[in-house]
Formats: sequence, structure tokens, C-alpha cells
Amino acid sequence: MSLSREESIASLRLLVCMAKADGVLHERERAMLEASFGEIELPEGITLQWLFDEPTDVSSVLAQLVSEEARDNAYSAVYALACADGDCSPPERGLLLEIRTKLGIDETQDAHLARLFLPRHQMGREYGSSGATPTLDAMAREIQITAETRKCAIVSALLGAFPFPGLSIATDLIIAGLQVGLARDIGAMWGQQMDTAQAKGVLAGFGVGTGARIALSNLLKVFPGWGSAFGAASAYASSYAVGRVMNAYFLEGRGLDAKELAARFKAAKAEGKEAFAGDTAVIEQAKAAHAEALAALELELAEGRISQDEFEQRAKAMVP
Repeated sequence: MSLSREESIASLRLLVCMAKADGVLHERERAMLEASFGEIELPEGITLQWLFDEPTDVSSVLAQLVSEEARDNAYSAVYALACADGDCSPPERGLLLEIRTKLGIDETQDAHLARLFLPRHQMGREYGSSGATPTLDAMAREIQITAETRKCAIVSALLGAFPFPGLSIATDLIIAGLQVGLARDIGAMWGQQMDTAQAKGVLAGFGVGTGARIALSNLLKVFPGWGSAFGAASAYASSYAVGRVMNAYFLEGRGLDAKELAARFKAAKAEGKEAFAGDTAVIEQAKAAHAEALAALELELAEGRISQDEFEQRAKAMVP
């Protein structure tokens, strides 16, 4: 089932309402939304400027979310926008509570989201160190990075191809985690150690893994006309682009600034969409062979029974 046009527009407006939680759309929030919304074709007759300028009457926006699916997905999306980057402010927390109450979100879903977005150190674990080792030969390193990038892109596409019931946000967080791991691994291949916080910082600089991107991805899976095919292609292209850009980042001695990285990421995503077409058969074969196992694996991660590192290792083992 997909959202109606009215519910789709209301969901996008709700994200803007959260970005304006303190009453102002600050430059940082505006840039974050522009970067994420700029990658999609908005519903006919809707512009980004209209979304930004429309009065933020939360009650009237929420009233347009009629179906249970629309309410659940919209709440998950605004939760991601507020909490994914780890700095949920008091106004954002207050607005989340208002939205939760007015949408009738039950405590079970709210507790599930709270656990998913709990900082990893508060869960009692961190991402493990990269298992990659330095590769001095330039040609061998390029081959290795290309192979790791492709594997990460294929696993990301598998996750994006069919959002599992109730786990859509978890899927997006897993893909973000895979991309952080890829960034660290590429750094290690270059002999440049990068911890998780550093990798997330570089990726966030060109818009990867931010709350806005995760929030929008969650909504797009139930928007009319996009569905799971958009999820697979987008997830593949995004991970492909992370590999390409991070390789360039270390090739240039970490000398590329955020603006240049963002430009390269946009270009690399276009390449990634072409590469996705070439890997469609492989992805479909892997999906047919491992769909049930991958769904069970994702559920284990969502419930906290395995770590992100263990998920990555077992998911990658499904891809030749």
C-alpha cells in the first residue's frame, strides 16, 4: 500500500515543521532539507520553496494523515529527522511528543524507535575497528576498493529492495552503517586509520547518513510511484558513490572540502545508477536466494540480538 497524494504532501510538510521546531528554518536545516529533497521529483504542483514557506500549522498537517500507514511512517520520519544525528533539541522533543499524541502513536512503536536511535555507546557496544589492511600497490588497492564498494552497494540494494514490515527505518540505519564501514575500510586500505566518529563526520559533510536523508528515504518507500524499486536503486547508487568519493578523498590526501565532496558525490550517484542497471541480475538472484535469511538477520539487529558489525559480515557473505 502507498500513501495518497495528500498524505505524501502532508508527510513532507511535517518534516519541514520539525526542521522549524524552534520557529525558524535555520540555514543548516534548510541546507540539509535542500540536499535531500533535491534528489527527488516532488509531487506535481509542489515546489521546495512552497514547502519551506507554507505556514507550519502542525495540527492541520497531521489532520491530512488519514491512514494508519501514513501516520506511522510520518512519525518514524520526523523521529529520524530529530534524532538520527544525536542532537535532539528541547523544542524538537516537545514537537515529537505533540505529534506522537495527536497521531495516536502507541508506546510500543515509540520505544522501538527510541532503541533504534539510541547512541551505540549507550547500547554497550561500538562499531568494531576496520578489518581492512593497508595495500601499498596502487593497482591492487584500486581493485580491492572497487570490489568492496560493489559488494556494499549490492547489499544496500538488497536492503532497499523490499522494506520489511515495521523495520523501514532500521533498514535505512543499517545502510548508513554499511556506508560508514565502507568509508573506514577504504581509509584502512590507504593506510589511513579513521574511527567511526571521523567517518560519520566526513560522510555527513556531503549529506550521507543525516537525519533528513534517512527520514526522506523512509517516506519514499510508501510514496506513490516510487516504492521498493526506488529504494533499491537509490541505496545502491548512494553506497557506490560513498566508495568512489571516499577513494578520491584519500587519494587527495584528505584535502577535499565538504563542497567539493558534495559535488563529487552527486556525480558519483549518477554513475551508481548506471552501475545498478548492470548489477540488476546479480541483485535479483541474491534477493531470491537470501530474502528470508536477510529479513531474519535484519530482525535480529533491530531487536539488538546481534551487533552492526556481525550484521555487516553475515550480510556481505550472502553476496559473491
